[in-house]
Amino acid sequence: MSLDLPTLMIMQSFALACAGALLCLAWMQNRAATVWGVWGLANIVAAAGMLCLMLGATRHEIAWSTIGRVLMPSQAALMWKAACILERKRGPLAVLLGPVAVGAASPILRSLTLLFSLAAGAAYALATAAVLWSGRKEPLTARWPLIILTAGHGISLIFGTYSTFIGSAGEDAVPALMSLFGFIYFESIIFALGTSVFVFALVKERSEAASMAAARTDPLTGIANRAAFVACAQRALQRCQHDDTPVSAIMFDLDHFKAVNDRYGHSVGDAVIKQFCDVVVPALRPTDLFGRMGGEEFAALLPGSSIEVACLRAERIRLTFAEECRFVRGHRVNATVSGGVAVSLHGAQTLEVLLEEADATLYRAKSEGRNRVSRADEALAASVGSTVHRVA
Repeated sequence: MSLDLPTLMIMQSFALACAGALLCLAWMQNRAATVWGVWGLANIVAAAGMLCLMLGATRHEIAWSTIGRVLMPSQAALMWKAACILERKRGPLAVLLGPVAVGAASPILRSLTLLFSLAAGAAYALATAAVLWSGRKEPLTARWPLIILTAGHGISLIFGTYSTFIGSAGEDAVPALMSLFGFIYFESIIFALGTSVFVFALVKERSEAASMAAARTDPLTGIANRAAFVACAQRALQRCQHDDTPVSAIMFDLDHFKAVNDRYGHSVGDAVIKQFCDVVVPALRPTDLFGRMGGEEFAALLPGSSIEVACLRAERIRLTFAEECRFVRGHRVNATVSGGVAVSLHGAQTLEVLLEEADATLYRAKSEGRNRVSRADEALAASVGSTVHRVA
């Protein structure tokens, strides 16, 4: 059985309708994924447009062809809108006025209707690829095939526009299967199915990445939680061991934090914790690690830093925090922090031992009066294995 172009157009319409229906069904089950609904609607609109084009070409009826040439660029416009939703950019639906203008001008400029339709579809497709490209810093694998398919579709429509401009495509006629337009129809099937698969995968991938990030982030402060900090710190310590460079650890603990909560309430206590993180984060280097170990206790790992540098940084944090937290939400809190600093000169210690040493040094700072930074010494390092009693 030979395959002619009208049959290919019906196949494309069926593929578009199926892809659109599946995306709309997925959207109905997850209304938060608006992009699925808009992209699915775009495919359904294109399926109707393809049927109209087929009817207009086979029956030589201008009305069907005009409707089809309005609906096809409307698909591309809706996909552009979906891409804007995906990348959280403004994308007013007024862009649909372009395809509507094509239909409105068709009685007057009948010979240019196909040209305008193809040009509009190409412009929207390339604009969609550009919007998706703008979010390339987000590490999502499904983004790249989606960009390639969308840009490729736009380029194929540009060739179709050129072919129409030079008059190689007849108006309201069925072009040959082995022609540029035959290729465009075949390419459109791949485009419809491929983009539907990858836009579905992209949203799922982003959702999974957000869930993983939430599992690794402290919900109050937005910094790494204990599990995430330990995992990253172990990798950083291994790199320091490989490079034979020092690595310093700082343990912080807010002084008399329970008293702050009891006297001013947990909302003020939470504000103190947030303020401390706001002080620490800009004081560290991009390569340094910082996390909340639990409650009012925090840890920082400084790869490549000597204990002297780490002590200076911890002291700067202590002084800045004391100044910033004199008043919190109208209350004179005078919050302070104590710190303990330890170092592994060649990354030879395990992370557990290094943090225990910093924690024991922190306990010494607490016992000596709080609101100070202490550094580990050899005697303390030798006794790290002993039980450490914590004070507030």
